[in-house]
Amino acid sequence: MPVMHDPVVTLEDVRVRKISLSALDLDVMIRVENPNLIGITLRQLPFTVMCSSGNRDQEIASGNTGRIQIPARGSTVLRIPVTSRNAAILAALATFVTRGSVQVTIKGTATIDALLFGWSIPFTKTLPVTMAQVADAVAGKEPLK
Repeated sequence: MPVMHDPVVTLEDVRVRKISLSALDLDVMIRVENPNLIGITLRQLPFTVMCSSGNRDQEIASGNTGRIQIPARGSTVLRIPVTSRNAAILAALATFVTRGSVQVTIKGTATIDALLFGWSIPFTKTLPVTMAQVADAVAGKEPLK
């Protein structure tokens, strides 16, 4: 039986899709790389989007990929749209206005199935969201790829 290696789960990007006073729409891009000789199934990848405002992180959104097949020695980039409609946006916007950018952190756990085995891989990544990204989203421009 071949030795199974952990897939590599990385946050590729967080893009502001749309912004308003009551909602923030984000596209979260997560790459799952499978170094194994056999395909695997990503059973689920629940995650939380947090925004740093002041001294603490506040949850602004959450999502899940659902079930995805990852080919042997292949990788897949998952684009997961998430929308936040809660009060934490106001604190994030205040931080954003005063600093010109805000740190967005994604935390989650990938649950993997392969053959008769299943296991979980936690991940965390922080990326900045800048004034230019928000200006492009407000103007309706397509994010840079």
